[in-house]
Amino acid sequence: MTNIVEASLLVPALLVYSLGTLTPGPANLSIANLATSQGRQAGFILAAGVITGSLCWGIMTALGVSTLLLSEPRFLIVLKLLGAACLFWLAYKTVKSLARPPCPTTALSSERKASRYYWQGVSLHLTNPKAILTWLTVTSIGLSPHSPSLATLLLVALCALIGITIFSLYAFCFSTPAAQQILVRYHRAMTIFCAGFYNLVAIGFLLSIG
Repeated sequence: MTNIVEASLLVPALLVYSLGTLTPGPANLSIANLATSQGRQAGFILAAGVITGSLCWGIMTALGVSTLLLSEPRFLIVLKLLGAACLFWLAYKTVKSLARPPCPTTALSSERKASRYYWQGVSLHLTNPKAILTWLTVTSIGLSPHSPSLATLLLVALCALIGITIFSLYAFCFSTPAAQQILVRYHRAMTIFCAGFYNLVAIGFLLSIG
């Protein structure tokens, strides 16, 4: 009976996580943009960083740490400020890339660049209030007050698999030859769109404070 109850909670929670992860946001757009402009490997590395950041929030939320953090109003304010700063920086880097012609590659030129992409993904997701709020929604739906530790572990593990699948698909699909051709043709328009999107989300973070 307990298994049936937990399963009935698990399915809607996984659907909520899937929708939250599929919905276009800074992480998805960054993976798509990097995979298109720098190649599949770069996209996968950034996706790995995003997944790591997501897992950090997932584990903290499952353990109740996120709820404690959000009980302190200043924490969410700081998180939004950091998120806005991260997005403004991404917008600046994106606009700066207009000075360079699009040159899709399939291999990274250095380990340092790979590390930079990974930590960019981690910081992008750790400073995204949407990520922590999505995890809070998922755990509130998927776990009951009487849920065993195994149910918590299973929920986080399944969400992690979904996240890996979705973010990896973004990196794969946007690094295909068709996507590369689109980049070459509409490089300027796509760059301006990405920069504008980052700025809008960042401004949204700032306006939501207070």
